[in-house]
Amino acid sequence: MKLVKYFEFHENDLEPVKSFYIKDELNPIVWDNFEIDSEIRKQLIQIGRDFYNEVGFEVNVLDIVLVGSLCNYNWSEKYSDFDLHVIIDYLDIDENYDLVKKTCDFAKKIWNNNHNIVIKNYEVEIALQDIKDLKESIKLGKMGGVYSLLKNKWIKKPEKIEFKPDESLIIEKAKSVMMMVDDIENESKKYKYEDFEEKISKVWKKIKNFRKSGLEEGGEYSIGNLVFKLLRRNGYIGKIIKLRGDIYDYQFK
Repeated sequence: MKLVKYFEFHENDLEPVKSFYIKDELNPIVWDNFEIDSEIRKQLIQIGRDFYNEVGFEVNVLDIVLVGSLCNYNWSEKYSDFDLHVIIDYLDIDENYDLVKKTCDFAKKIWNNNHNIVIKNYEVEIALQDIKDLKESIKLGKMGGVYSLLKNKWIKKPEKIEFKPDESLIIEKAKSVMMMVDDIENESKKYKYEDFEEKISKVWKKIKNFRKSGLEEGGEYSIGNLVFKLLRRNGYIGKIIKLRGDIYDYQFK
């Protein structure tokens, strides 16, 4: 990696690590003394219902919940979004849980790709989540605050903790992935698709392991989860997804 590229890499791509510090209060645009803004709640419920109607499943919606940083003390003016989950029981759709999950993930991808909804300068990202997965995630500490929009009450109130991110360790681990991605990008037109598919799969597995092991071992503020968030906020997760498609297409040129 050239020296010029290294400094550009350091200054621009690692800046999001500064967004992991804990705030003194919940986002005041969304919350007032733990009560959600009524207009924001109304809009999020409408989006959740419209999304679910478009998906077309004929099972009951158990809840529509708000999760993520805008439900917690680690929100960011620049990087946070409304993380909206429509809660259903996957097994009400089919006994093949994995197949239902893949279908739900695909529906989420299609909707989020086709829509660019912004409320109070924050994008809205929506997903379908299984009720058992939601309960298990809360129980295991994988989620911070969880707010029921339909019931208009907290399922789990966020807890303010004393936390200071280890910037050096987060950056060190993130850079190892970022350099792998940049190397793949620089060499993407030199070799066969099969060679790069293996490399991309290896990087993607590493990224997912940061997220999975981090949430399982240390929860939302774990090093692994913050590395994942840094890679998402600086665009490297999007970059690896785009690379996979670009490299596949290039083999036919």
